[in-house]
Amino acid sequence: MSTENSPSSNESGLSKAVRFVEKRWIRLWSLLVILFLYAPIVVIVLFSFERGAFSSFPWDGFTLEWYRTLLETPSAINATFNSLFVAVFVTFFGTILGTFGAIALVRHEFRLKEAYRMLVIAPMTIPGLILGVALLMMFNYLEISRSLRTVIIGQLVFVVPFVLVTVSSRLAGFDPTLEEAARDLGASKWTVYRRVTLPLLAPGIISGGLFAFTLSFDDFLIAFFTSGVENTLPIYIFSTIQRSQSPVINAISTIALILSMLLITASLYFRD
Repeated sequence: MSTENSPSSNESGLSKAVRFVEKRWIRLWSLLVILFLYAPIVVIVLFSFERGAFSSFPWDGFTLEWYRTLLETPSAINATFNSLFVAVFVTFFGTILGTFGAIALVRHEFRLKEAYRMLVIAPMTIPGLILGVALLMMFNYLEISRSLRTVIIGQLVFVVPFVLVTVSSRLAGFDPTLEEAARDLGASKWTVYRRVTLPLLAPGIISGGLFAFTLSFDDFLIAFFTSGVENTLPIYIFSTIQRSQSPVINAISTIALILSMLLITASLYFRD
């Protein structure tokens, strides 16, 4: 008896057709998502090399003039150094606070531990606009003049929870028997921390530090409310583009984009 038109044969053919359509649809959907996410970034990079003063198609030709102009703009250089200055301090203090906070949360038991965890991580969930306004009001109430110092303080509130979560994930897979073995061999508590704990946590700490640097360097909202008269790079880009759409902004954005992508890639590498 022939089975060409049997129900099982029809179902098999239908399932193959469904799998074929699903595979094609998934590929198309993935391509559309990638285009949606990265098309604006590609456009910025392309226009940073356009010869014309107006960013539009078709191209007027390839040039590096806007990068040379950027290097000859003192306000842009100053804003970049301000961002680097802030990011270095935020990374240093944020990594220390986040690392020891993670050790306290993961390795020790104390009253109201979960409440403390929620309070520490809460700034991650608060919109940057609300956090920026709250910090501005606090500095005004305390009569603290706004400067790069207040930017550092404000960004620490935002950055420390990210470092804490990153280091905590590393601690979750930490083998405590290694510390016990070191103590059994006569090592002091500080020696165990210095020679065993911190080296094993180093990938997570480095990852958290790189993540903190990226968040600080790219931050706009908190810096906007807490910086006073001193501009960071994101604020400079925003204020410049309000006045004119110079291709120099595309060059600045391209450099900042490349730096951020390198830092994020390095952060993910050390995290693994």
